[in-house]
Amino acid sequence: MKTNIPQRLAALREAMRQQHVDAYIIPSSDPHLSEYPADRWKSRAWISGFDGSAGTVVVTADKAGLWTDSRYFLQAEAQLKGSGIDLYKMKLPETPSIPDFLLANLHQGQAVGLDGLCYSAEEARDLEAVLAKQGVRLDSSTDLMEGIWNDRPAIPSNKIFRMPTELSGASVNDKLDQLNNQLRQAGADCLILAALDEVAWTFNIRGTDVTYNPVAVAYGFVSEEENVLFIQPEKLTAEVAEELKKEGVILADYSRVDYYLAHLPAGKRVFVDMSKTNVALYNAIPKSCVIVEGISPANHLKSVKNATEIKGYRNAMVKDGIALTKFYRWLEQQLATGQKVTEISAADKLTALRAEQPQYIMDSFATICGYAAHGAIVHYSATPETDVEIRSEGLLLIDSGAQYLDGT
Repeated sequence: MKTNIPQRLAALREAMRQQHVDAYIIPSSDPHLSEYPADRWKSRAWISGFDGSAGTVVVTADKAGLWTDSRYFLQAEAQLKGSGIDLYKMKLPETPSIPDFLLANLHQGQAVGLDGLCYSAEEARDLEAVLAKQGVRLDSSTDLMEGIWNDRPAIPSNKIFRMPTELSGASVNDKLDQLNNQLRQAGADCLILAALDEVAWTFNIRGTDVTYNPVAVAYGFVSEEENVLFIQPEKLTAEVAEELKKEGVILADYSRVDYYLAHLPAGKRVFVDMSKTNVALYNAIPKSCVIVEGISPANHLKSVKNATEIKGYRNAMVKDGIALTKFYRWLEQQLATGQKVTEISAADKLTALRAEQPQYIMDSFATICGYAAHGAIVHYSATPETDVEIRSEGLLLIDSGAQYLDGT
């Protein structure tokens, strides 16, 4: 991939020139501001070659930089080598913040661009205020990746499945009632749900659109009048669609959410979690509506587990403990009998043993399996090039987890 990075940067700079933006910001998130985005929105990895889970790329006409935290300093340094992108180590005294970098490299009348679908309304507002002090404009209207990433993956269209009430402990109707009660207390009429975990919780749905996260790409809208799930039609089986409709949920196409918001009636009091709603969605809300800002009620409600959910988490821990115990026994036997085990084969075996457990969905993150010196590398991920054999002496670090239908 690295050999293509200079060409990709050149294509982006040409797109910037045509769009009349002088710097372009590429974060790690998707339209739902997820920590782990689906492949379609891994733009930062595509443009830079750095595939760690956190980082932001900023490109100007003559400079390019990646900002990431200390978990990824070693990985980023290796993956950015020869790319034309400089590493900016976050939270070190000599490292400028992204706004400071932009102000140092731009002047009055110039513009900073970003894809408003992948940037939070809160961060966009703060950045716009900082840039305005120097007369620099923020343009959040254009996804420049779309024009230059020729083989860009499509939006995931995997089928969703229901989280049964027997495991969630509350029906969709129950949750919608709870949300509307919270909205009334906040003085709001309706709520936009953009975070995928909040959509999944509210509508009792799960999916496999995002690696390590059992969520589906969708938006939600909640109000006393109507409750809407914006999702690609192909993701719905007839059975799931019918069940949602019986719960009073209106199904609409994923792409229609901005149109729907743009036609909210004047005076509507819209609850918006500015840190979890992208700026493009926020800008779609008519100026005649009243914005009520705060932490999403869905976030509050789902953070307090009911008795059924608590039982599910305990069940999940038991199942995971069984898988881990089987793994430790297997590993000890392999080493005792002189069988070859490597970091990758050990991680694969652990996943296979977890998959034997009832209601296993997926791992909850990429297993970190680091032997000897590799155990000292923060967020180490074994590759065929770095994979080493595990021996009975020394230390083996394993950090891993799993998603089960009843708990994580």
